[in-house]
Amino acid sequence: MSSIQIDSWRVRPSDGGASLALDRGRMAIASSARLCVWQGDKRVASVEALFPSPGIPRFVGQKVYWGPGFLDLVSGEYRRLENAQPTMWPGGGERAHVYAWSPIGDRLVAGFSTGDPNHPARATLFSGETGVTIASLWEGNRLPPQAAWLGEHAAVVGLSSPEVFDHLGKHLATIALDGTNVASIDAPRNEQRLMLLDLNRTISWIDTATWTILDVWSGPWLHAAVSPDGRLVVALEAWGKVYFARIENDKFSFAGSADIDSKAVTLALTEDQIATVGGGEVRWASLAVDSAASVHD
Repeated sequence: MSSIQIDSWRVRPSDGGASLALDRGRMAIASSARLCVWQGDKRVASVEALFPSPGIPRFVGQKVYWGPGFLDLVSGEYRRLENAQPTMWPGGGERAHVYAWSPIGDRLVAGFSTGDPNHPARATLFSGETGVTIASLWEGNRLPPQAAWLGEHAAVVGLSSPEVFDHLGKHLATIALDGTNVASIDAPRNEQRLMLLDLNRTISWIDTATWTILDVWSGPWLHAAVSPDGRLVVALEAWGKVYFARIENDKFSFAGSADIDSKAVTLALTEDQIATVGGGEVRWASLAVDSAASVHD
């Protein structure tokens, strides 16, 4: 059995962030109110949100896509798509619940709600370049989606049975999850598979050719991520312990566990790094898969 080796942890302040993205030597840390970007040990940029902007930041070249726009790391300017902001009216308005960007920043999925049955919750697909509405993906009086994912060719809206659409908004499939709270959606680089986390219940491994469930990993999972090569899934418990599973023949194969940080609420994963955020701190370390027999941290 391959094991997971974790080197010494490094720590930096999270500036209130609750989600993060890794890109080689760069790190983007986001809360609903603020985005901070680090290059190595230097904070190179930050931007404040005009309204709550939840979602995982995404590096695309010299830009970081987050909320209803992107931060240009060269100029330091943040460009907002006006149409992708919550709709407001006298005496009321919407609240954003999730923003999810495509790998090249050409599409954006946003979810909004009002708490008013006369104004249903919605998930909408926008052009990432102009902000023009491409399609209304979902409307209803149920709880709005808390997670969404955009790939090169498809968008997934994290409803209890997640809905799949193409980049023009055409409905492609319903994933038969029957979940309670889809809290995290991730995919390896080739996007041939998808990982769906149903909060405190399961992690599902999805075939994106058929949008069917290939395997399920049950547990009290708070968050999870998959490595870019699709070989490893890491699941986080609410009290800071992580569990590692290799993907073998499209099945989860337990590969060990490690205690990381009891305050961690989310994690991020690359092929050679792992990071967590929570309790005002980001912790990250190098990660390697070898032929040893157990997990070391």
